[in-house]
Formats: sequence, structure tokens, C-alpha cells
Amino acid sequence: MVVMTYNIRNSNAPDGENKWNLRKEKLIALIKKANPDILGTQEVLPKQRKDLKKALPEYHVDGAGRNNGKHAGEHSCIFFKQEQYERIASGNFWLSETPDVPGSKSWDAAITRICSWVKLKDKKTGKMLFAFNTHFDHKGKTARLESARLVMKMIDSIAADEATISMGDFNFTPDAAGYNKIVEGNILSDAYDIAQPNFTACGFEVANNNCSRIDYIFYSKHIKKSSYTLHTDNNGKYYPSDHLAVSCNLDF
Repeated sequence: MVVMTYNIRNSNAPDGENKWNLRKEKLIALIKKANPDILGTQEVLPKQRKDLKKALPEYHVDGAGRNNGKHAGEHSCIFFKQEQYERIASGNFWLSETPDVPGSKSWDAAITRICSWVKLKDKKTGKMLFAFNTHFDHKGKTARLESARLVMKMIDSIAADEATISMGDFNFTPDAAGYNKIVEGNILSDAYDIAQPNFTACGFEVANNNCSRIDYIFYSKHIKKSSYTLHTDNNGKYYPSDHLAVSCNLDF
């Protein structure tokens, strides 16, 4: 299966010639080209969710708005191919000390953050797979560490010992304590391949060299990685988003 994570940049941002309506076709074309079986997206506002769903009818989409647990605010949506997977369960929790409270935030987080998840059944093999998709806080260092602890706790609670993927924009680099919290104990492994460039967030400009790796796909011991791809598609000047999409081929 091909799994992809992509921060698509929210459509409310004052991005001038990179505003959503001017770049969405290029972004959607990139997704179609990569053809993921499961896609995690971040910063998705309601209009963007509708645009993506309309352009990608072969996918079912899950995920709630972080503001109220319905469709207010940014979503961390999970798209999956309906022909390939049956949704068995799904849910959301907030990256806070009260994860069941919609719109909640804690620690030094600047804004509300959410994690969405689905339990999928492969229609051909009958195997089960959990996918978690999230977007950690961009300012709160403590919030990112505590969010990493919470996500691992929720994966243990929800997925137990089932095959699991955790993906998203974690807003930390691999030298951060939050990153170590996720990969410690070998419960989840980072899909990154050292043969690929070591960045995912550069802003829109192709010429920008001030980049960092903050977007990840992690996978459990039940799964084997066969490839990793950083999608650098651009028009010669700009990328379709201020983050690059990351995908990988994973096998049970």
C-alpha cells in the first residue's frame, strides 16, 4: 500500500499568488500522481475538504474540525480508497490534558490541536490496519512532547497490538524529545530513507534553502517499508504547498 502525508496549507492564509484557489489543481494533481491508498492531510479547512473530496471521489474521508469536533476549524483528514478498505471504526481526540473535550488545549500550546484515526479492514485480505493523523503545535515545545506521549498512549489504547500507521506534521525535527518519545521502544519506526533529501518544510519557494524535516510517517512492527518518496513537484518557482508531501510503500 502507498501511504502519504501532506500539509496542504490552510486556505485562510494570506498567501498572495500561492492562495488556495490558484494552487489547488497542482496540489490535487500531485496527489493523483502519487495515487496513495491512504492519505493523511493537515490544515484542511471545510472548503478545502469539499474541494479535495470532489476531486478525489474514489476516496472516503474521515476527520473532524479541531474547534468543535464537527467541521469548524482545521481538520487532520484521513482519505482512504473505498474500493480497497472498509472502515470499521473512527474517532478523534484532542492534544490536551482532556483529549475527549472538543476544542481543548493544554501545556504551552498556542492553539487547539487534534488527532484523527480510522480502523480499516483490507477487503481482499481481511487484515486490519489503524491509521492516525495529526498536526502538533507550532510553538509549544512542551505541548509537542506531551502530544507525542498522548499519541503513543492512545495508539496503545485504541490499536493495541494491531498494525498501525501514525503520520502528520509533528512540527519537530528528529533531534527533538517528542520525536524520541515516538520511536523509543521500537513500537513505531520512522519511514524516512537517508537516500532522500532531509527536509519536508521549505515554504512555497523552490529556491528557499531554510528547510527542515517535520512531516513523518511512522509504522509499527507488523509492517515493512519498501520505499520512501519526498514529492518535490513544482512549477519552477513554487511548490503546491509550503510543505512537501511524503509517501512510502508499506507491506504487511
